[in-house]
Amino acid sequence: MSAEKAATPLPFFEEKEKKEDSPSDEGVLRYLAQTLSVAKTLKRFPALDARRLQEMLLRSAQRAEEKKAITEVPPIGKHLPEFFIQVDGASRGNPGEAGMGAVLADARGRTIKELKYFLGMATNNVAEYRAVILALQKALDLGAGRVTLHLDSELVARQLRGEYKVREAHLKPLHREALELLNRFSEYHIHHVPREENRRADQLANEAIDQKIRSTTD
Repeated sequence: MSAEKAATPLPFFEEKEKKEDSPSDEGVLRYLAQTLSVAKTLKRFPALDARRLQEMLLRSAQRAEEKKAITEVPPIGKHLPEFFIQVDGASRGNPGEAGMGAVLADARGRTIKELKYFLGMATNNVAEYRAVILALQKALDLGAGRVTLHLDSELVARQLRGEYKVREAHLKPLHREALELLNRFSEYHIHHVPREENRRADQLANEAIDQKIRSTTD
């Protein structure tokens, strides 16, 4: 083979007459990797031509790209932060002056945000629902992908989990809004906890009533 012909680009190598069984892709590519020589590889496998060798390399590159794409795609939602939220609604009079409090924390238990808003006149259940709604809205604003909600209202917790029906007409739109917000997360969990495990949220709700802190967009 002349020097001029040896310098010809890979796709234009002359095809050779097949003199042996077609070699496997794996065997050819392994030999090519060891020698790093196209000329030696074509000589080693007489039944192989340059075009087929090029196709082998392209298939190998495609398989590598597909494998990389599969391994780099994270499970849905798993790459987003998970928030743990303690939430409480308080009403003095039922109905009476009401407030909400919430503590948003990360997976390590570090506080990310505390909320306390005055809700005006409301019942305990309305205050609980509005507290849940405001806390979930804030979690979404802060980029949460998953949430675990802790609240001391067994009624609201069971209604949100679908264990109890919502019979009161005035609670149905609040229940629907809370579920719509929950479904915007890739994953959520709802837990009923004793009041003593929800003290900080309860404290914030009562501070909101005392201070008349209205909801803002902070």
